[in-house]
Amino acid sequence: MIETFDAHSEFKGFSVDTGSLRAELIELGGIVTRLEIPDREGTYADVLLGCPAVGDYLGPHPHFNCLVGRYANRMTNAEFSLDGVTHRLDANIPPHHLHGGGDGFGLRRWDGEVDGDGVVFRLASASGDGGYPGTLAVKAEYRFAGARVALEITATTDAPTPVSLTSHHYYNLSGVHGSTINDHEVSILAAAYLPVSEDLTQLGIVRPVFGTPFDLRNPATLGNAMAAHDRQIQLAGNGFDHTFVLAGSGQRRAAQVRHAASGRTLTVTTDQPGIQLYTGNTLSARGKHGKRYPVHGGLCLETQQFPDAPNHPNYPNAILRPGERFRARTEFEFSLT
Repeated sequence: MIETFDAHSEFKGFSVDTGSLRAELIELGGIVTRLEIPDREGTYADVLLGCPAVGDYLGPHPHFNCLVGRYANRMTNAEFSLDGVTHRLDANIPPHHLHGGGDGFGLRRWDGEVDGDGVVFRLASASGDGGYPGTLAVKAEYRFAGARVALEITATTDAPTPVSLTSHHYYNLSGVHGSTINDHEVSILAAAYLPVSEDLTQLGIVRPVFGTPFDLRNPATLGNAMAAHDRQIQLAGNGFDHTFVLAGSGQRRAAQVRHAASGRTLTVTTDQPGIQLYTGNTLSARGKHGKRYPVHGGLCLETQQFPDAPNHPNYPNAILRPGERFRARTEFEFSLT
């Protein structure tokens, strides 16, 4: 069952109850403000970090649970060249560009409506938005069935432009706000990852995970992996903030997260070429229930195109052209083990 409610004077909200999960979403940023999942005892808990109150999403926050665009992740030196023309972007993390700039999609009001078993959000992004060429029409559909959340994002453009659209959910499967994700077990089906510079920008290198803490093909406890003496782990702030190169193509399993104490397990499938694992390495924010989120208080699994792809010819093409349709589908399925 999905119902609408007045979340704020500037935007409405949507309440979801499938019998296996409970969620709330708002038009601002297409944000999922609450996602309650039962543990093995049947006790529901909110497994998403977030702001203390709905109105707080109007102010600065670490991209809590929003839709990210026009291009997810970092663009080196806030620029790229396309068809012989250099485009300058909003350098919101000087000198670089992050998640579409200081007025990215996660800060916009999307037009939302209930559509059967889901909520559909729509956004129009004008040419020049954040420095990007082309007018972009975006639709993001959240669909709910049992303990599964499916997100499909599509977009069209009237001029060539880079596009990488994703969600930025912060998970802590314990449901205990203010705790860390050190005890979470994570596996990612990737034989390679993208190493980063000291600014966490792309080096244009694809590196094998074998023999490194990035080899998560078998489940690893995050606390142990983040404590590894590895230069890339240290550059990210003693954690992960890296894109993993997913094996295969089409809709396939990408990652799994398990919290042994509660029994909650999250399985992520996607059709995207990469998945960014971010372990909240700089997190310090007021959160729900009067708690403050610490470093490593949550993790993100952002399915996406490769970061900075327009500046690296060896990366998969991330340019959307007129007459084409961008499509990104990711499913988040919860279970108990």
